[in-house]
Amino acid sequence: MLAGCGGGKTASAKALTDYFRQIEPLRLAVNSLLGGADPILSAYREHRLSPLEAQRRFDRLERSFAIYTERIAAIAPGTAELRHAHDIYLHTYFLEDAYLSALTSALPSGKFDGLPHTADAQRAAIIEWRTDLTVLAARAHVRVPEDLQVAGRGEIAPSPTEQGAGGS
Repeated sequence: MLAGCGGGKTASAKALTDYFRQIEPLRLAVNSLLGGADPILSAYREHRLSPLEAQRRFDRLERSFAIYTERIAAIAPGTAELRHAHDIYLHTYFLEDAYLSALTSALPSGKFDGLPHTADAQRAAIIEWRTDLTVLAARAHVRVPEDLQVAGRGEIAPSPTEQGAGGS
């Protein structure tokens, strides 16, 4: 992760490497957390979990997600361009938290028509964030984490009615 100019790191290269060091563990942990949504929803659909138990489990998942949202919000990137990209990414957490909260509330009744439709906006924002980071990294001669290239390509919102439609 070296930058040009005499082998030292430029301010933007240092800001990017610091950002990747902070964001990646959180982002990967969130992906793992959200991977737990599909098993809960599958058990709910197959009546292996009562609606109230599914709600309790999803409530725990949503509360954990909210903690990660706070941790993501606490990151203070070192450049204005990086702050802009980060704000775009942070917004996806607000959308996801709103979706998870609404889904949690809807589980007992099974009425999912009122769930917010956030997946398209989230996917577009994640792609914008990923693209911004890729451009900034290329300018600073910093390697982007390999797994970042898949961000925004999978399913975004866990579905209470469709098998395998969850994750991020």
